Amino acid sequence: MLKNALQSYPVSPWPLVLTLLIGVNMASAQPDQAKVLFENEQPLPLVRTNRAQLTLAGAERAIVASRKQADAMSIQVNIAVVDDGGHLLAFARMDGARPGSVYTSITKATSAATKRGPTGPLPNADAVNTQLSLAVENAAAVSGGKFTTLKGGLPIIYDGQVIGAIGVGGATGEQDAEVAAVGVKELSNALESVENSQAPTEEKAIFGKWLIEDIEGHGVIDNAQTTIQIAEDRSVTGNTGVNRYMAKAKLDGQNIEIEPGPRTTRAAGPPALMDQESRFLTTLQKVKKFHIDVKGLLYLVDDKEKILLRASRIK
Repeated sequence: MLKNALQSYPVSPWPLVLTLLIGVNMASAQPDQAKVLFENEQPLPLVRTNRAQLTLAGAERAIVASRKQADAMSIQVNIAVVDDGGHLLAFARMDGARPGSVYTSITKATSAATKRGPTGPLPNADAVNTQLSLAVENAAAVSGGKFTTLKGGLPIIYDGQVIGAIGVGGATGEQDAEVAAVGVKELSNALESVENSQAPTEEKAIFGKWLIEDIEGHGVIDNAQTTIQIAEDRSVTGNTGVNRYMAKAKLDGQNIEIEPGPRTTRAAGPPALMDQESRFLTTLQKVKKFHIDVKGLLYLVDDKEKILLRASRIK
């Protein structure tokens, strides 16, 4: 078949031959290349544990502040707070607030959460053509309470991410937005205050003696008893499994750095233990932060949050 194709080809057959050979080579190489790419690919995390979530207490804090602002402005409004997915967390209808604005306030909160921004008319709304305006109105109508262009919905942002939103309805758009802004500001201030008060507590959490259970994902030698102890005076001591070591640490909240070149005793041990000692002391120099999970395990990580050392507390 190939011979017939070459004979009937009107010009030199060699471009066709080269094309066929290149195609065959590329096809045969693709599985191996894909395999290499797959094997070199870094595994993605299955669960994210650093995602902040708005609680009922936080939602109620925002509502109380918004209610006080509405009272000060002599207006009666409905106030809704939702989580980052637009699901209702808390709601308050002030005495005298219009029943028809109950649904509106929830829609404003949901819209602000899902669009990750304040609700309101489109930018340069006066210059927008009629067709686009109608399209926006239709989108709001068919969204099932997920979208609105009315003012009064604001996202609640913590540590750079949207954790929820507040929606206010019952007064003018400007008044609704003002009441919502007070609720967001109060909650943001409260979160900042809590964060500042917890910083010393987080720092103190690392003080004590820990047993190293893993070094950069390679485990540790059983019964080697590699330890690290961090004291309140920032002194760092421990045992590598062969030698004692000592150093100083810099601590600032959850940031931690061990001073270069920890001092050690000079004992010799089996090659495997000496290799582990070297890896441990080298890894210790890469540490930039620490985390303690709900099980009480200590994780020492680098500046990219890569886990370097895992340890359990020695009581």
